[in-house]
Amino acid sequence: MTNVPDQPAQGRSRLAPPGAHRRLAGAAPAASCGGAELVGKKWTEEMRAPLLSGGHREVRLLRVGQPRTMDLREDRLNVILDSAGQVIEITCG
Repeated sequence: MTNVPDQPAQGRSRLAPPGAHRRLAGAAPAASCGGAELVGKKWTEEMRAPLLSGGHREVRLLRVGQPRTMDLREDRLNVILDSAGQVIEITCG
C-alpha cells in the first residue's frame, strides 16, 4: 500500500496558480483564421469540410444569443448564425 500524504509537498499548492486557467477575452476575427468569405451566406454542412481542411479541428455552430463556453481554442472556428441560418460572423477560438 502506498502512503499518500494528505497535504501537498511543502511549497506546493493543490490549487492552480492565479490566472492559470484565464484566457484572453474575445476571439480573433475571421480575417485572421479563415472563413470570412462565408459571411453573408446561408450555412450548409458542405461548408464544414473546407474549413476543417484549413487547419481547424472543430467547427462550432452558434446562434446569435446562444450561451457558449468562453474557453478559447486555437484549433476551433466559431460560425455565428442568425435565426435564418445565415453566417453573420466567424471567429477563431
